[in-house]
Amino acid sequence: MVAATTATWVFILIPLLIVWVIGIFDILRSPLSRSTKAAWILIVLILPVIGTVVYFATRRPSKEEIERIQAARGHHSGSDADTLGSAMPQRQSEHFPDQEA
Repeated sequence: MVAATTATWVFILIPLLIVWVIGIFDILRSPLSRSTKAAWILIVLILPVIGTVVYFATRRPSKEEIERIQAARGHHSGSDADTLGSAMPQRQSEHFPDQEA
């Protein structure tokens, strides 16, 4: 019985608590109005799991987050298809001219 209680704390309750605290901090640092922040904090405090999930599902990324994502994507030269294409072997007929593909 003790092992089940410990496992519940370690694998379920502590991760939920961490996500809940991250949600509270995310609400506080978001560019929302004070009344919107207060409403979200109230929702998350009354319904911790559901409120936090709904907040993260409905929140929009901030302008800084969008710029960070765009900057990260800008560091890649070419598309993924170009990158994969250069790593893919050439057709067999180009490697072995005697054989047809």
